[in-house]
Amino acid sequence: MVGYLAGRVVDSRFWGRHVWIGHAGHAARDPEVVRDLYAFAAGRWVAEGARLHLTLVPAVPELVEPWLRLGFGHMQAHGIRESGGEVEAAPAGVAIRRGTLDDLAEARPLLPLIWEHQRASAAFTGMEIPPEEEYLADWEETLADPTYTYFVGELDGRIAGHLLMYPEEPDLARPPGSVYLAVAATLPEARGRGLGVALTEHALAWAREAGHPTVHTDWRVPNLLSSRFWPRRGFRETFYRLARQVEIG
Repeated sequence: MVGYLAGRVVDSRFWGRHVWIGHAGHAARDPEVVRDLYAFAAGRWVAEGARLHLTLVPAVPELVEPWLRLGFGHMQAHGIRESGGEVEAAPAGVAIRRGTLDDLAEARPLLPLIWEHQRASAAFTGMEIPPEEEYLADWEETLADPTYTYFVGELDGRIAGHLLMYPEEPDLARPPGSVYLAVAATLPEARGRGLGVALTEHALAWAREAGHPTVHTDWRVPNLLSSRFWPRRGFRETFYRLARQVEIG
């Protein structure tokens, strides 16, 4: 055997019917073989109505390049870094603290922010923002769970940013003990004041103190703010989620 590829057809609320090829879903002695494997499998997937194809590929140029020549493009990047670091004094007017369920009322403008930003240029996800009562209930359930750690950033005494983390199971993309930085957002009017950096540095320091050796996060590659912010915070790209929409002419 010189290679393999395995994907599954999935139906989801946001992406509809699509194909998902996971971290261990493909490998080949010669990366070019992946193109032949995909060509063989994709006909069946399209026949089953799956026109969006997603694959996770190690962030290694020679492994990514054959997928690009199949019509795939960069959708998401996963990054990892060691926890800890030097926490400098917060900029004037900025304060970071642990958040609680009671902070949700003041933090409500932050809750749909990532959805709204990702729908705009240049990400253009087109994904529908859930109703407010739905995502508010989801946050309430999340913050009631002690395995989640929530931080809020205050600017001039008002909550203007937040960050959420939780431990995750190890896989090919993250080692044992890693913690996932799941959400980080600041209000547009608060950007440029150092709030996002202070939140992140505080969270990285907390992760080390809590016994997590590494921190993992991910971001949309066409999201210009995120794709520049996280590498500057020391996150090294490990995997890409590549996407292809077929039958577009």
